Amino acid sequence: MKLIKILLIPIVLISVAMTPPGDEASELIRRKIENANLKGLVALEQDLTCKTTLSQFYLNRSFEPSWNVETSKKLIAEIEASKNEGLTPNDYHLEKLKEASSQKTKTSFFEAEYDLMLSDAFLLYVNHLLSGKVNPQTIDAEWHVTRREGNPVELLEFAISSGNITEAIQKATPKHLVYKELKDALVEYRNIKVSGWEKINEGVTLKKGMEDERLVVIRERLFILGDLKVKNTSFPNLYDDSLVAAVIKFQARHGLDDDGEIGKQSINALNVSIEDRILQIEANMERWRWLPQEFGYYYIKVNIANFNLDVIKDKQIIRTQKIIAGKPYRKTPVFSSQMQYLVLNPTWTVPPSILYNDVIPAAQKDPSYLTKKKLSVFDKNGNPVNINEVDWNSKEVRSYTYRQPPGPENALGAVKFMFPNTFSVYLHDTPSKELFEKSERAFSSGCIRVNEPLELAEFLLNNPENYSLDKIKKVVATKETKTIQLKEKPFIHILYWTAWVDANSNINFRKDIYDRDKPLLTQLKEKPPH
Repeated sequence: MKLIKILLIPIVLISVAMTPPGDEASELIRRKIENANLKGLVALEQDLTCKTTLSQFYLNRSFEPSWNVETSKKLIAEIEASKNEGLTPNDYHLEKLKEASSQKTKTSFFEAEYDLMLSDAFLLYVNHLLSGKVNPQTIDAEWHVTRREGNPVELLEFAISSGNITEAIQKATPKHLVYKELKDALVEYRNIKVSGWEKINEGVTLKKGMEDERLVVIRERLFILGDLKVKNTSFPNLYDDSLVAAVIKFQARHGLDDDGEIGKQSINALNVSIEDRILQIEANMERWRWLPQEFGYYYIKVNIANFNLDVIKDKQIIRTQKIIAGKPYRKTPVFSSQMQYLVLNPTWTVPPSILYNDVIPAAQKDPSYLTKKKLSVFDKNGNPVNINEVDWNSKEVRSYTYRQPPGPENALGAVKFMFPNTFSVYLHDTPSKELFEKSERAFSSGCIRVNEPLELAEFLLNNPENYSLDKIKKVVATKETKTIQLKEKPFIHILYWTAWVDANSNINFRKDIYDRDKPLLTQLKEKPPH
């Protein structure tokens, strides 16, 4: 028996000495992954987020560690730069990764946990670039655009096999030019160094030639923001020509009446701090991460917050028009569709939201309201209803159809542009032309009213022989309803941006009319759930 003991001891020692360190790390990774559902997934005291994709990634490689000194350094550098995407580097374990990368004694346990944390950081960062950190529908019930998607595991496998971490991350980054321009603007605004942001008081509206002590601060502010190129002057209190030009540029960038007069709205916009503008840029970068990579060759882009639509073909804006969007309590939803046809002299069937909130309550107070609005009422079989014989407090009135005939008073005006959607939303004309003169135009019940609609109809039909503007006007004059199919059917993307860079490389900001930025930023700054 003594002989057997002597022989066994060296055999065991040799077996342990020959166990490759990588195999030990693989076993540790395997056990961590397998027990993730029981204990959660923690590495180097950091909660890991991407349990499903981590499991998939390591299963595909038989749980072998994936990172080396060079690739881990590259990833840490990329995560540090995530702040330039408007994201938070510590969401991706930055401080712990930097600490771990400098550790000199590295056991198999450490190697396994460090590898897991690196992979989790990559997967979470790439997932946020691909689809956004925030789920838009958790903060905005009116947001219905399908989020952009990709495969983070495939990108991680590419990063590890190629060693090119930067290229793998760039594959996930939105390719839209506006996103890149916002990214540049974010860096630019972060580089603005100001010791304070003195509030400019309201007062009399400032006009060219006036003198006012507030102009000293206004002059300095417009110089900081880049609207005024030279701030030094012998008369800093004087509202001179160069300052008027700077104010007009500032007003245009902020969607204000660009009349060069400094009133309440201009003062309010000037008082928004650099820090708040940085947050506004970050919120809009996140919105771009929600969107598809491509909008199509030919499409209409509606920016609700800018009260504007652009027609775009082959990446060029070929037409721009003013719009009126939904009121803050009747928000225009965000969605995409494809325009199919237009209707000249449309009838207007009252949609449920307007029916229940406006028409029926008005009829209950005064049934003659329907006559004044030229609304005809039909029962469920399509038979006309005598409005004088209706009990407007009965439930039955909600089952009726309410329709307005074509004509000058029709809520849709002379034309409507149709694209399939579940919201009863479309582009249309309006009798209230005077509203287009206002800089802020949130007046509709959710649909999008468009300025110069017949000109837009002529443009979209692109058929001068049959549908020139004169011929379209002649059809409208008949008051007969006519449906015309579009030969070229543009996609239409109804979106919401409060910050972007225009064709002249000027950063633009708009008032957050639907209060969508604040809840977005709240979630954007929160730690990701585990």
